[in-house]
Amino acid sequence: MRVAFIVIVSLQFIMLEGRCSLLAEVDSVDYMSLFNKVRRNNLDSAEIYAQMAVDQGYVFGDSLLILRAATAKAWVLEQKGDYTGAVNDYEQALKIARNNGYRSRTKFILNRLGLTHADYANYSEALRYHLESLKLREEDEDLVEIATASNNIGLVYYRISDYGQAIQYYETAIELGQNTNLDLKTTLANLGLCHTALGQDDKALGYYERVLELCNEDCSADILVIAYHGSGLSYLNNDQEKAQKNFEKAIEISKSNELFDKLVIGLHYLSKIELKNGNIDTALEIVNESQKMALAYGYRRWVKLNFQQLGAVFSSLGNFEQAYNYQRKYDSLNNEILNEGIVKNMAKIQADYQERENLQTIQNQDQEISRTNTLLFLSVIIIILISIILFILYRINELRRRANRQLSEAKNTIEQQNNILEEKVRERTKELNETNAALMKSNTDLDNFIYKTSHDIRGPLATLQGMCNVALIDIEDNKSRDYFEKIGHTAFRLNEILSKLLIINQINNSLISTDKVDLKKLVKGIIKENSALPGYREIKVENQIDQFENIESDEVLLKIILGNLISNAYKFHNSSNRVNSWIKLEGRRENGHLQLDVIDNGIGVDDKASSKIFEIFSKASEVSDTAGLGLYLVKLAVEKLQGKIEHSKTEEGFTKFSVELPAN
Repeated sequence: MRVAFIVIVSLQFIMLEGRCSLLAEVDSVDYMSLFNKVRRNNLDSAEIYAQMAVDQGYVFGDSLLILRAATAKAWVLEQKGDYTGAVNDYEQALKIARNNGYRSRTKFILNRLGLTHADYANYSEALRYHLESLKLREEDEDLVEIATASNNIGLVYYRISDYGQAIQYYETAIELGQNTNLDLKTTLANLGLCHTALGQDDKALGYYERVLELCNEDCSADILVIAYHGSGLSYLNNDQEKAQKNFEKAIEISKSNELFDKLVIGLHYLSKIELKNGNIDTALEIVNESQKMALAYGYRRWVKLNFQQLGAVFSSLGNFEQAYNYQRKYDSLNNEILNEGIVKNMAKIQADYQERENLQTIQNQDQEISRTNTLLFLSVIIIILISIILFILYRINELRRRANRQLSEAKNTIEQQNNILEEKVRERTKELNETNAALMKSNTDLDNFIYKTSHDIRGPLATLQGMCNVALIDIEDNKSRDYFEKIGHTAFRLNEILSKLLIINQINNSLISTDKVDLKKLVKGIIKENSALPGYREIKVENQIDQFENIESDEVLLKIILGNLISNAYKFHNSSNRVNSWIKLEGRRENGHLQLDVIDNGIGVDDKASSKIFEIFSKASEVSDTAGLGLYLVKLAVEKLQGKIEHSKTEEGFTKFSVELPAN
């Protein structure tokens, strides 16, 4: 142990000596992360990393890092039993927290200082820090934190055997905690300890049993040990066997979880039981083990109580001189920990705190009186204003009556005129209904005519195309073949026109269906269909609509829109050998809409025809041999889907058709 300590001190000295240069080289090292990795299993390394983080914070001028690191180092020293060093580092951190306005960290450090002083049995300082912490938490109106601070103050009073004050604070903590998510098991166990100390064993056991019921499998080792300690104390005077089982259970949990402060307590009381049972040597061995740990970790309260137990053990052995020496040590340490001056100081601290509370109450009462006087003055003003308003309302009511009489006369005149107007409106409405009925009949007749005519003509056209195809097989005369080819081509174009007229009728009369449409598959099919035609294979297509696999829309209308736009881009490509023809398809979502663009470097749209290209039988180019129905169909389909279509030219002069459709 001694060699290890010298090695560690040497290592610390070397690290401290080269700290400035080291920080300059590794200023990016996160010492707090290193601290967190080792703090549970290597306190010496954790202390070094925490100090390195403090120095790093001063080099960087990072007050928050200094605060965190100083708090971390204080925690390590507290675990190692160096309470003086822990208090110094906590106070350094507290000063930084206050100077920089870190309120939450100020409350945390005040709490840690209170707990550290309590562990070192410096109860007056512990009470002072806990009361200061409580004041801040009350100002923030955080019930959970107020309950926590009340529990810690109760613990201080319990340790000085002022069980009445301790119970008062514990009950306050429980009352506040019931309306929050605070874990009350520790406070219930502490309340049980107070009743045990007052000899109210049955009541105390009720608290411990409640704690163990609340625990089930979700309970920290600390709480379990406190509950078993309390149960053991409650049974100590009545049932030695049960008391021993509870203390042994507490010792077992303390050892497995390295709870050395709790282990010291369990061993102390187990020694008492062994002494009562007449096992003096065993009692001496156990209390010596407890005292060894109490001295190592600076648990002064239990060092004191172990002196008393050692005195009792040596008295049983008949070694009264040694018993007297231990009793003197107990009296000396007890006087140091809890003398009359300390008790008076604690009373003064409590009184000062209570006086601040009373002054705050008086101030609140003064403010309440001031608010009451203000409300009374405002009430008088409001009564005066209400009286004025009532008088004004009375005058307004008189004026309203006079106006109502005039309005009544005017109303009679208006009613007479309205009767005349209503008669005229009825006549006009009748005429309008008759006109609408006639128009609907005309539209229906027109749709029926288009549908019937298209179907009636398509039969003869199909026959004509078939005859032309047969003639082209049988006739060998070139001139005759040319005539039949032209007749067949004309019949084909006429069939296309009829098909598109039927589509127009279909668009006008169909209902929109909403299906999952695989847009990617639809576009690929249209491209495949067009690229297979003679003369179109060399046209390069850049398809960027691949990203939309599934959209919700009417598949038939989408196919009409994209089919005609892409087909036109193929038809009106630039057939010059000097131009590499291409078509670009783009798609994106914007502001809840689906934007589809078809761009090509073809022959374009004649400027004279650009304003009329979406009209029926309008041709986009003089070169075209189409009927001028494609873009009209596109516009009808887009409007049916409540969308918009525009024609424009890109900055490079290419033809661009943009379709905007609702996203769903």
